[in-house]
Amino acid sequence: MKDELTYGYLMPLFPLFPILGIICQTLLAIHLLEVSLTAWIVAPSWVLIGFIIYLLYSKSRVIASTDEIHVLEEVEPPKSHHGYSIMVCVANPQTTQNLVSATYKICGARGARVELLHMVPVPDHVPLNDADKYMREGRKGIIEAMNKLSTLFPTGRTLRYCRNFSRGIVSAVREKHSNMLILGWHGKPKSSMVTIGSTIDPIIERSPSTVVILKDCTDKAFKRVLVPIAGGPNGALALEIASIMVEKEGGEMIAFSVDEGHGTIDLKGFVEENQHRLFAPSEMISVKTIKHYNVVDAILKEAKDYDLIVMGCTRRPLLSRLKRAPFPETVARYCENKPLIMVNSPGYIRAWLNRWI
Repeated sequence: MKDELTYGYLMPLFPLFPILGIICQTLLAIHLLEVSLTAWIVAPSWVLIGFIIYLLYSKSRVIASTDEIHVLEEVEPPKSHHGYSIMVCVANPQTTQNLVSATYKICGARGARVELLHMVPVPDHVPLNDADKYMREGRKGIIEAMNKLSTLFPTGRTLRYCRNFSRGIVSAVREKHSNMLILGWHGKPKSSMVTIGSTIDPIIERSPSTVVILKDCTDKAFKRVLVPIAGGPNGALALEIASIMVEKEGGEMIAFSVDEGHGTIDLKGFVEENQHRLFAPSEMISVKTIKHYNVVDAILKEAKDYDLIVMGCTRRPLLSRLKRAPFPETVARYCENKPLIMVNSPGYIRAWLNRWI
């Protein structure tokens, strides 16, 4: 929980001792297998029973502390709609228009219901009883978004408080079983210790749903959309979102890859393989591959001639991303004055684990 708790003691040389502890316990567990097979059967069964009891009984009865998530205001969307669910995180009224325009297009393609979320920035020293004055700005943005979306899509809203915004957002996604989370992004982060942002990085890592991150995506028409693809697992999702955002009259999508001398993927075959999930005809989609020694420089140079860039995030663990930022996140950091969308899908197994554990 990082800085969310007041720790009385900080372990020196962290995480050396926890790692050594895991190694020692693993060796003891292997040795125990030779001593008693019964223990290996009983112990996992005992843990599983406790986990089931927690999910079915204890989880719904836990008493919230000051460090937990508090629901300050909530309006549920119509119960009659059980299809695709999209959660939109509204930070302030100034970014609402960008989020609404993209949400409108995605909801129209998906036939989705919408849940608008605002995490209320209540200072730590202010009691939650006085949170109302800190809710006004966020409520204004949510109501503005509801006025534009609720006439066409089932729409609900929730205002919540949590000391850690990313944990509060992920918790809301899990609770509402949302299929997609849409977030706004201001651009290049101030700190080099994060790849996209201190709030967005943990959300990408932990969210059980598809994450769509928008930067400067106004309601203008996107005639030319660039989709950089390197063969990663989010490439198909990037194509899908690009096919939703591109202008259907006279629009063009270009699947783009860079060959650094080690070969590249079959872009044409990749597009044809994923054509069934796209919302644009094949005639609008073309492919382009260039040779260049630096992927990031090649993409940034190519992007100058396009209205929008859509690309997938990396699925490398967060710690490894901090050591060396992968090319999608690096492009996002240095792609200034250009509308950009980044997408991430956690995969079926990881989504299930993130949603329920």
